[in-house]
Amino acid sequence: MTLASLSIPQGPWLWVALAAAALLVPLAWLSLAPAGRDSRTMAVGLALRMLAVGFLLVCLLDLRWTAPRAAKGENAFAVLVDDSASLSVRDSSDDEIRGERLRALLPSGPGTWTETLASDFQLRRYAFGRDIRRIRDADDLGFTEERSDLLSALARVARRPSGAPLAGILVLSDGNATDRSPGVDPDLAGVPPVHVVVLGREGTPDLRIESATAEARSFDDTPLALRVEVSRHGTLPSEATVSVRPLGGSVGEASPTPARIRFPDTSTTPVSTTLRWNSEGTGIGFHVVEVVPDDGAASTEATVSNNRRLVAVDRGLPERRILYVGGRPGWEFKYFNRALSVDPRLRLSGIIRVAKREPKFDFKGRAGEASNPMFRGFGAEAEETTRYDQPVLVRVHVSDERELRDGFPRTAEELFEFDAVVLDSVEASFFTHDQLVLLRGFVADRGGGLLMLGGADSLDDGGYARSPLASVLPVYLDRTADRAPQGRLRWSLTREGWVQPWVRIAESESAERARLDAMPSLLVGHALVQTKPGATVFAQFEDDEGITYPGLVAQTFGAGRAAVVAAGDLWRWGLRDASDAVALERFWRQTARWLVSESPPRVSVVARATTSGSTRLEITARDRAHRPADDAVVAVSIERIRFGDEPATDGFSSLTLDAAPDPSGRGRYALAVPARESGAYRARVKVTTAGSGDVLGTAETGWTVDALPEEFRSADPDRAFLEDIARRTGGSVVDPSALDTFARSLPNLAAPITTIVSEPVWHSPWLLLATLACLGAEWLWRRWRGLP
Repeated sequence: MTLASLSIPQGPWLWVALAAAALLVPLAWLSLAPAGRDSRTMAVGLALRMLAVGFLLVCLLDLRWTAPRAAKGENAFAVLVDDSASLSVRDSSDDEIRGERLRALLPSGPGTWTETLASDFQLRRYAFGRDIRRIRDADDLGFTEERSDLLSALARVARRPSGAPLAGILVLSDGNATDRSPGVDPDLAGVPPVHVVVLGREGTPDLRIESATAEARSFDDTPLALRVEVSRHGTLPSEATVSVRPLGGSVGEASPTPARIRFPDTSTTPVSTTLRWNSEGTGIGFHVVEVVPDDGAASTEATVSNNRRLVAVDRGLPERRILYVGGRPGWEFKYFNRALSVDPRLRLSGIIRVAKREPKFDFKGRAGEASNPMFRGFGAEAEETTRYDQPVLVRVHVSDERELRDGFPRTAEELFEFDAVVLDSVEASFFTHDQLVLLRGFVADRGGGLLMLGGADSLDDGGYARSPLASVLPVYLDRTADRAPQGRLRWSLTREGWVQPWVRIAESESAERARLDAMPSLLVGHALVQTKPGATVFAQFEDDEGITYPGLVAQTFGAGRAAVVAAGDLWRWGLRDASDAVALERFWRQTARWLVSESPPRVSVVARATTSGSTRLEITARDRAHRPADDAVVAVSIERIRFGDEPATDGFSSLTLDAAPDPSGRGRYALAVPARESGAYRARVKVTTAGSGDVLGTAETGWTVDALPEEFRSADPDRAFLEDIARRTGGSVVDPSALDTFARSLPNLAAPITTIVSEPVWHSPWLLLATLACLGAEWLWRRWRGLP
């Protein structure tokens, strides 16, 4: 509020007033002379008479109050009304909804506070939800908007041209803004003073889902897990039921058993529960989570719109490829191959050496024969046979006739097609130095996984101690025990191994211990006694002399991970009976999954929600050597899946857009998806080279737009948020019953365009009443003290 100032006009009346004061003050003192011996009586009487004289002199001087005031009709003022669905909340069972009380605060006609504002300002009336729009009166409000973008509405009103500067904004809302970022101060730059009217009462009965978070599912038989947090407010039953169902009732899609939760008696702290279930599907799936209070208490809730949430669930990774390099045919490959053959998301390709390279002697072959006689009689073409001085390799499960034709890959484009490499009983000299450097880069740069098994000609016996792979492996190959492990080796898990699900086979600790105790002892183990500082030992084996050696060790190296199995005959576990063979295959399958779980694909996509309600897709594309693909064509196909009971709308059901390069980094692309209607959205990304059109890769992601649970995040009004906006902008909090007073006082507040208003002080009736009161009090005082 601007302060008024008191001005004294210059002129002859000033001297007349001073002369009157010089005459009246001595007369007042003389009239009280009989009381001169009573200083108290004289002081009180003189003070009252002098006040009355002073008030009369003020009238004689024609003193004036001067104050700036908003120029009439020169400033604009906005009334911003919440038209969102949260105004349909009923604060109690016998109360009207907040929207009806809001309508009652927006009367029309003469004598109303809106007409008072319109007489002094250019009044602008807006309603806001997802966007803002002009309204005429309360009849234009429907309270059906699924969002309350209050901060966005304030910014738009402040920037909206109106032909006059904006003096302020009056907001009527419950304060539950959907474009508010928790923990972040709102950006109110350029917003004029905001005055707020808070709608709603606290303590409204409500049961709501605070959050529903799905754990990422890496592989097909990994149970889906959904963590749900539910809170209770007000007088509702202490128990509720949480259920999950697939969106649209997908055929063949399983659902978990509903979970019952119990709330503490008085606490509003959210209670969490985790629902787990198995699903045969892969890719992105969508589920609906619902919570229902017991005893049919849903009818007493403020709203049931926040009792349901739509959740996107990642049900499986894309296919991952593993390259198996074996130095000899062996039992380990048999069980490893079996394990991966039943997993549709893991594809194994391999190179098995069936004979080592050997010098060529003339007597071994026929005249003019350069190839190895082992191929004689198989009808192989000359270019497909192996020479004497080359190892004899057999390719297994290759994608085409050209893959791995020349043995282990020699280029990044060939090797980086795989997500993990397994080395079994193969020495370092099998590879060239460039291939070992390439394999090191496969782990460090590409982010692939490397697993070295402890068979013959492996680890310390394979000459890797001075090779480029020595730094990749999690154990020191040049620091071994004085002698090899003695006798029978007993395998056991370490503390770190017990807490890793991929290391265990049985469902419980006791069952796993019993299984390991029943397994046949191992006979082949490497005497690696020292692991690297960043490595983790998940399993170990102990020999007959009680010496313990690391058995399963892993570490992170660069962008990837490397692991070592220091025992060479785990295949013995599969020989006892069929159940043990199944357990061994599960161990290898889980290990392979862990190995590739963090290997980045060539194309990946992430969906991020924005404060405006749209979704931003961030895409990363790499070429076949896993270098950033800067010049690529990124096509995104987007599909919208509606709720089962949702009526058809004008929104899209499918469309295809092209992503644009993102300046945040090389090989990155971005796309803003205008998908703001409630529903489930699935995006499929296809990346091709700009020139040849070769497909570099595909990816899939999904997200949900579930506006109502966010709109009803709280049934209570957010008074603190509205008060903070008013404080930051220099506004005020207005009581609903004081809107008339606020409208009358608003012109006295600061405004962009003002005029000076000057009023005589003696025009105030209070001045006359004060003068009469002083004279009357002085007369009564004299009579009471016995003076004439």
